[in-house]
Amino acid sequence: MSKEQTMTQEQLDISSPQETGKPQKAAMPAEPALPEETALPMVSIVVPVRNEEEYIESCLDSIHNQTYDHGRIEVLVVNGCSEDATERLAIEFSHKTDLTIRILQNPAGNTPCGLNTGSRNARGDIVVFFNGHATMAPDFVEKNVQYLQDTSADAVGGLVVSTCKVNKIVPKSIGYALNSLFGLGGVTARTGTKAGYISNPSFGAYRRELFDRFGYIDERLTRNQDYEFNQRISSSGAAIFFSPEIKSLYYNRPTYSSLWREYYKAAKWRAFMIGRFARAVMKRHLVPPMFVLSVLALGALSPFESWAMWALIGVLGLYLMTALVSAVSIGRSKGLKHVPSILLSYIIIHFAFGLGFLFGVLYFVIFRRGKYILGAEAQ
Repeated sequence: MSKEQTMTQEQLDISSPQETGKPQKAAMPAEPALPEETALPMVSIVVPVRNEEEYIESCLDSIHNQTYDHGRIEVLVVNGCSEDATERLAIEFSHKTDLTIRILQNPAGNTPCGLNTGSRNARGDIVVFFNGHATMAPDFVEKNVQYLQDTSADAVGGLVVSTCKVNKIVPKSIGYALNSLFGLGGVTARTGTKAGYISNPSFGAYRRELFDRFGYIDERLTRNQDYEFNQRISSSGAAIFFSPEIKSLYYNRPTYSSLWREYYKAAKWRAFMIGRFARAVMKRHLVPPMFVLSVLALGALSPFESWAMWALIGVLGLYLMTALVSAVSIGRSKGLKHVPSILLSYIIIHFAFGLGFLFGVLYFVIFRRGKYILGAEAQ
């Protein structure tokens, strides 16, 4: 088996929250303004937030540090009924940066309504969907614009690497698992190393006209809103380009319980999209539920059939051996102390996704409860 590939914060050259200071006023450009016909595209960065006081300043600071002309960037922080200091911190930040930061309200409190509120109020030629739980590399916006212009694609996306704010074994190990090939099954936006066309970017940059052509985010989806939108536009002919040079960090869930909830809900809502378009569910999405289903079925038969018991031992043994090899491969570079936590993270990710998907099929497909979903849950 090939050595597991993971990526770290150091490889992205993005400073962590502990390393960044207070934003400094950007110097005024020395060159005169470009003529209107050659002006840089205006970029609107939409950041839906809810109770993100721990991360919002780091997120906005990373946008402040962009190499792209600040006069051609606007930030739309869409507050989803936060009950903490998120809105106050965003307002305070807007007073000490040269960026245009607009604070919008999202009474529904959920992510899809937040994205739509931002994109409908955006003034830019390009709309970037970002996250208050993330930071972007200094050339993130510049690279997005560059690839949109060079490829003539309708949207572009880049590499997202999981990280954590605390130097503890469990949060760091969860990040290592999410950045690995075995953890998420080779998602291009997580492990991709080659540029090319894809169907599902993370933190995508979209030409504004896409919303006129294909509509906005489906506000019924509690999870996978961007995935549904990406599949809808790509299946209708929109070209989406990926480059690993476009880099960002996402602060992963720090505990096993929060990791379980995240992937259980993600899989449940992935099942909601079955039958809505051709590529709603890909082959890699079916691996965890098929694995979990086989374990459950063989486990139920084992007390009565010896072959089922041996088959169960074989399936679990093969899985654990593969997971262990992957975890040890990562541990050799990150520290062997992380191996047990990486292994447990794999198990949680795969079983949570498998069970969530099976429940989603039962709930949305078999019992057809999807038709009663009118709006996403507050998050």
